Amino acid sequence: MIEFPKENGLYWQAIGGNNIDQISGHCYQYTDIVSYNRKREASTLIVDIGKFDNHQALNVSGSSAAIPDIRELLADASWNLKAVFLTHSHPDHLNGIVHYLKAGFRLPELFGGKYTLMILKQLYDEFAVAAEKRPKFHIVKDGDKLKFGSLDVEVLSSSHTCFDSFGLIIRSKDAVVYHTGDMKIDNSTCFRKPTNLRRLKALAPEIDCVVADFYGIYDDGFAVKESDTYKKLTALIKKSDKDKIFLPVYPTHPEMYLIAFLAALKLKKNVVFFGNPDFCGYLKLIMDYGISFDKMAAGRIKVVYGHDKEDLKKLKNNYVVIGTYNHVSLAFEADRHNSFGIITAKTFFNPFKGQLNAHNIPFVTVDDYPELQGFGHGFLGDYEYLNSILRGVLFIPTHCPVYVIDNFRELAAYMHINLIEPTPRNGELFKIKDKSCRLYAAQPPLWLVVSYHGEMACLTEVAQKATSGMGFLKRTISNRRCRRRFKMYLHARRRSEHHAN
Repeated sequence: MIEFPKENGLYWQAIGGNNIDQISGHCYQYTDIVSYNRKREASTLIVDIGKFDNHQALNVSGSSAAIPDIRELLADASWNLKAVFLTHSHPDHLNGIVHYLKAGFRLPELFGGKYTLMILKQLYDEFAVAAEKRPKFHIVKDGDKLKFGSLDVEVLSSSHTCFDSFGLIIRSKDAVVYHTGDMKIDNSTCFRKPTNLRRLKALAPEIDCVVADFYGIYDDGFAVKESDTYKKLTALIKKSDKDKIFLPVYPTHPEMYLIAFLAALKLKKNVVFFGNPDFCGYLKLIMDYGISFDKMAAGRIKVVYGHDKEDLKKLKNNYVVIGTYNHVSLAFEADRHNSFGIITAKTFFNPFKGQLNAHNIPFVTVDDYPELQGFGHGFLGDYEYLNSILRGVLFIPTHCPVYVIDNFRELAAYMHINLIEPTPRNGELFKIKDKSCRLYAAQPPLWLVVSYHGEMACLTEVAQKATSGMGFLKRTISNRRCRRRFKMYLHARRRSEHHAN
C-alpha cells in the first residue's frame, strides 16, 4: 500500500484504467493535502469505480467480476475520502460499486447524472442490495459546482454514448485539472448535451493538466459524428429498397437506438423494437428517462415493441427492426428478396451475420462503412483540437493500454502535445503542481476478483497482468500495429508540412 504522503499538494493516481493492455476497470484518485493551523488535512475524491471485463483470465475459480482495489482509501481515515463521482453509466466505470457493497464495504456519497442513477438502481435490484446499504446519490448536471474539502469541482457535459456523461474541472490551490471522462468532440449528439467546448475555452487560461480519455487516438482525424452515422443509415436503408431492415444495436449505447429510429422516421418506415432481455431493459430505461418514441412518431409511422405476428401484419412488411436478436427468418419471415441487414459493430454481432448468411440476406457492416459505428471516444484529431484550445496543457493519458502512449510519444512531440513522463500505470501516485506532474510513489497494482458465496461477495487479490488473448477479450490494437500506425501519421504530417513549405 502507498503510504500517506509526507508533502502537501495535489495527488493523482490511476487505480484502474491505465492497464497493461486491456481497457476497463476504470478508477481514479484525486487527493489534495493542505495545512490548517499547523494541522495537515486531506480531501480525496474517487472518480469512477468500474469493473475489469476480462476477469476469467485472472484464473480465480467461480469469478463473477474483477474490480479496482480502493480498500486503502476506504479504510484509512488519513485520506479523508469525501465522495465518489461517476462520470457515466457504462459498466467499466460504474459496476464496481455494487460488488463493494455486496462485500460489506460502506461507500461515501455518490455524485452522477440522472441516467447513471437509473442504471445503478437497476444494479441494486439485480444484486439485491438492501436500501439501507445504498449510498446517498446526488444528481448533478452540466454547470454544477461542488466543494469537497479543499477541492472544488465543476461538472461539464461530455459527448459520449449514453445520457448524462460528464467531465470534471478539479481545482486545488496547486493546480486546475480537466478530467475528461469518456468523450469526443461532437456537437451532433442526439438528445444529450455535447462536450462543453464553450466553457473549456473560457477556462483555458486556468487549466494546467488534462487527465484525458485517449482510447481512440490510434485513429487519425476526428471521431465519427453522430449526424454522419444518421446520414449513412438513412442512405443505406433507402438504397437497399427492401421492405424489412434489420439493424442491431449495442444495448448499452442509447444513441444508436435513437439514431436508428430517426433514420427510419425520416424514410417513413415503421419501427419494431425487438431483442433479448438486456436490450429490452435498456429500452425501458431510455423511455423512463423521458424519451417517447411514440411521441416522436407523431402518427407518421407505427412503433411496435415485440414481434407479435398480428402486430407485424399491420406494418405491411414495411419496417426497421432495431434490437439484438437471432433467428430473423422465424420471427419476421425474412428472406433475401424482402430483407437487408445493417451491422453497426465489428464483433458483437457475429451470430447475427451468421443468421443473415444462412438465409442469403444481403447486409453491410462497419468494415464497408466505418461511419456506421457510433464512436464515443475522441480520435487523434479531437485531442489535437483540445490541445489547441487549451494552449499547451500537460496531458495525462488514461483509458488506453500503456503501450499506446509509449508508442505515441514521438508523434505527440511533433504535434506539440505535452505528455506526462513517464507514462502513468495503475498503482503509481503522481504529484501535480501547475503544469508539472512527477511520480511520487508506486505500488504493485491489484485486481480484486469477485466471487459469490450465497449473498456475500468474496474478494481475491490478483496482481494486474497482461491478459490479452486470454479469456473472451482480445486486444483492440496490438503493440506492433499501434507503433506502425503512429509512424504512418508522423510521416504523413511531415510530408504535408514539406509540401506546404
